[in-house]
Amino acid sequence: MLTALEKRYEKARFGSLFPDIIDENMLIDSFECCDTLEGHTGCVNTLRWNRNGQLLASGSDDRHVKIWRAGLEVESLATGHVGNVFAVEFLPGSSDRKLVTGAADHIVFLHDLEVKNGGKRRWELEGRVKRLCTLEQESTLWWAAVEAVEGVQCIRAGQHVVSYAIVVGFDETPVRLYDRRNFSNPLLVLNPLDADADTFQTTHVAFNKTGTEVVVNQGNSGGICVFPIDSYDAPRTMERLNDVLGGDGEPTISSNNLPYPDLREAGHMMLKEKKFSKAVDYYSELISRNYKDRAFRSVCYSNRATALLVRRQRGDTYACIRDCVKALEIHQGNSKALFRLIKSFTSLETPEYAKTCVEVFRKWYPNRETEAIDNMEKDVVMLKENEDQNNLASKPGYMDYTQRFVGTSNCQTDIKEANFFGSRDQYIVAGSDCGHMFVWNRDTSRLQGIWKADDHILNIVQPHPEAFLIATSGIDDDVLIWEPVLEKEEVEGFITRRHADPFEFIKNYKETYGVRHQTLRQFQRHGQQCVQS
Repeated sequence: MLTALEKRYEKARFGSLFPDIIDENMLIDSFECCDTLEGHTGCVNTLRWNRNGQLLASGSDDRHVKIWRAGLEVESLATGHVGNVFAVEFLPGSSDRKLVTGAADHIVFLHDLEVKNGGKRRWELEGRVKRLCTLEQESTLWWAAVEAVEGVQCIRAGQHVVSYAIVVGFDETPVRLYDRRNFSNPLLVLNPLDADADTFQTTHVAFNKTGTEVVVNQGNSGGICVFPIDSYDAPRTMERLNDVLGGDGEPTISSNNLPYPDLREAGHMMLKEKKFSKAVDYYSELISRNYKDRAFRSVCYSNRATALLVRRQRGDTYACIRDCVKALEIHQGNSKALFRLIKSFTSLETPEYAKTCVEVFRKWYPNRETEAIDNMEKDVVMLKENEDQNNLASKPGYMDYTQRFVGTSNCQTDIKEANFFGSRDQYIVAGSDCGHMFVWNRDTSRLQGIWKADDHILNIVQPHPEAFLIATSGIDDDVLIWEPVLEKEEVEGFITRRHADPFEFIKNYKETYGVRHQTLRQFQRHGQQCVQS
């Protein structure tokens, strides 16, 4: 007999020639809250599925861990902690009858559900325990991520499918990949090239299914970045730019000769109406279609760069540079891409790169934008060479991001997650200070949708290990279960939690709360300890 979810999967199948292929975009678009797990009496700070996804463990400020099966509570464990529970893990090889928990009281407990009163073993650590990791191959080994008394705080740890690799995030921008057999030096440092060490704070890290990529959620408006861990996949933006600028140029692209005027006009109107995030999303969709016309593809990248440059969120200027480099790689006749590179380098106060781009612009396009280039050259000359200026060149042992996603607010809590989702890890899911679940499509770089998931702050987003399903929690006392609902029209009085226009919601939220983020950082609900210390 098919379960309800399996029946929904069957309805999502398409094409008689491809009976086993599921349109996961359709499933995402039909996501709704299908179950609410009630029982906790405080913020639910951690969720963890067991290996096959039949059980879900939740830990809360009420200092209890509850275990759920098919939406029903089957165990309620008084952990013995005297602080908020921030971490819970099923111990491998225990038939899911042993749990490890960590909390704000600096304690890690090992619980045996088969023993009366939990049969606890106890370890006392140096700070609040914010994350636990286990390893399937070694059932007696686990890691605790702890807020250190001295030095860097708010460590986040994620275990690789390869047993010796572990990635660790701190209360700073760089995330480090270690061989756990040697923690003296990291194998790799994951860090956006334009960000200093103290620019952002890492609130969560996670590997994809194959262990080839890491997703990092960066607090303080840093957005969410995906990093490769193989040097072969490194972006090498500045090295590629040097290769491009060493070329001879091409005839300048003329808008009169570009195809798809309707598509170009639609994007132009978004920029004109100052809907910059929507324009970024729109051009991302056009880029994903990979049009055959080389000039048009190049212009899509440079127009997205324009939207990034004028949006002016943290990291947007560097993202603009990356798009302009790609645009020039596709077609060196894109004068606007090179023009925006000069503006971006000037904005980032990198005079060396800006001067080089000015020289190349005069060489490639001697009769274009002469007055504007003269003025920009004056701005470049005013920039002073100094040791603190941005150095965007790749550093040995460092890895730049391959994808970046923005829109969430991540300033109020230090446990906010971002995870891979989908059969190919083709989605990124994350929580936000606005209480909404965000989902991005990695294939198109677009925001797939946002759903209201908490009345205050959404912290935890845990994809099911096998099914197309997500569990979420936050400041509210309950846990929400999300899955596709394809037959919404059959449900009387059904009200969706999804926002019809995510960009309008984001705009309104930031206009209301954005200027008060520093004040809201001190926000605590009933004195709870899930905010940044």
